[in-house]
Amino acid sequence: MNRILTLALTLAFSAGWAHAQIIRNGDCTVDSALLQLPTCALETHNGRLYVSKAYLSLFFPSIGTSLKMDTPGSLASTLLPEGDWAYLNRTGLIVVRNVAMMDNGANDFHHGLVRVTKNNKWGLADIRGQMIVPLTYDGMLDYQADAGWLACTGCKYVKQSEYGYFQGGDWVRLDRHGKVRSSAEPPLAAQNPKQD
Repeated sequence: MNRILTLALTLAFSAGWAHAQIIRNGDCTVDSALLQLPTCALETHNGRLYVSKAYLSLFFPSIGTSLKMDTPGSLASTLLPEGDWAYLNRTGLIVVRNVAMMDNGANDFHHGLVRVTKNNKWGLADIRGQMIVPLTYDGMLDYQADAGWLACTGCKYVKQSEYGYFQGGDWVRLDRHGKVRSSAEPPLAAQNPKQD
């Protein structure tokens, strides 16, 4: 039993949960244990969205790394009030919005690129928020070392309980730079959908 408790605490510390903080700034309170930022923690300057400076220590602890292990050290992820995941830089600027969700959080960067999705279209953005692959695909799977990103056109997203999969369509393989490397066979879930 002690091994299980030790493992749980180790995971909690590595994920940043054990370092939960609450920061109050005026009437606005941000609890780092909660995933979603309140609207009062955001500011707009020159048409760009920022997390208020009062809350940046929640995302960039003094050790100088971001909270998420696979994220470039200059970025951290957060859930915006509208419910979309985003990455912010050390100045608080929201640099990448509409980040795809993966395992109840923002999708990780791979080779400097992250999956983004908006209005049922998918693409890849870099750490500056530039769209390297425009939002043109109907679906995209997370990066795999041996396959890159698999992306589809003409596929449909099928939700099953809390998970889902893409069904049908024409598939391509994108390389680590987001370029089409080759056509690809549909993943097994797209070929043989699960039955309820």
